[in-house]
Amino acid sequence: MANVQLADIYNPLTFARRTQEAQLQLNRFIASGIAVQDSLIADQIASGGNLGEITNFKPLTLGEPNYSSDVPGTLSTPQKVSNQVQRFRSSQRNNSWSVMDLARDLAFDDPVAAITGRIGAFWATDDEQRIISSLLGILAENIANDAGDMVVDVSNDSSSAVSDAERVSAETIINTLQTLGDHKANVSTIAVHSAIHARLQKNNLIQYIRDSDNNIMFETYLTKRLIVDDSLPAVMGSNRITYTCMLFGPGVLGTASGRVLMPSETFRTPAGGNGGGMDTLWSRVHNVWHPYGFTFLSGSVAGQSPTYAELKNTANWDRIINRKNIPLAFLKVND
Repeated sequence: MANVQLADIYNPLTFARRTQEAQLQLNRFIASGIAVQDSLIADQIASGGNLGEITNFKPLTLGEPNYSSDVPGTLSTPQKVSNQVQRFRSSQRNNSWSVMDLARDLAFDDPVAAITGRIGAFWATDDEQRIISSLLGILAENIANDAGDMVVDVSNDSSSAVSDAERVSAETIINTLQTLGDHKANVSTIAVHSAIHARLQKNNLIQYIRDSDNNIMFETYLTKRLIVDDSLPAVMGSNRITYTCMLFGPGVLGTASGRVLMPSETFRTPAGGNGGGMDTLWSRVHNVWHPYGFTFLSGSVAGQSPTYAELKNTANWDRIINRKNIPLAFLKVND
């Protein structure tokens, strides 16, 4: 079997393009339509900055209208249309790998795809973790400042056996959808931990969407597409595990990629491998994942880019639009 050397297959432009393609293709939030490319965000971070704003108009105030009359001196008072600002913050990250982990002994027809697919999967996983961390920060902020009007929590840490009322079910999902009131039909996707997915499977509650060849394309529950991700919280208390499920509508997240001067590069270390030589490949990304309807306050961010922990921090988030206009909800269960 012939060795494939990094120098034989590395082309900066090809690597950057194919890594980003793999990163997007492997992201389940993009595949499900939850996250959408936002040109306004992209335009603002194109120059390399990491802070920006999305300005939109507030909904018109609802209420009883004026009643017309034939009295010339009776004048109506016009209502104003005001705007609001959502602030976002991008993240610039990097990672590196030695050539021995990536390109040694690759016998694939396309070693570039083999390497870029692995790096793309790494960044797709990181993106999903950043999305989930942001949503957990929003969840904490909602409980702290908005009376938890986006959350249904049927979990507890009792030492007794878990009851049906504390498990995921059609009833608990429907109650969570109801936090959106007459906007609940806007939810299209449910993200769950694999343990919760297993509970739905055992109860024969999952439906399958198939293509024309009868291949499974994706799973649904209550007509909502399912995302299974073990990055979702499974928090062990004194007696029980509490799982957090997330419900989304299409396009609830905006995303964009910013400029990176050197998306990838290699470095040769002749002394590596006890003089046998070693190549290292660096990969860098700069992007935004912003939940619409919220502003990122940057109230507790130590560096240029927020960490997972900082994205989860209540102090960094604030909801600025009406709850019904945000197709997002949370359900906490024990099983």
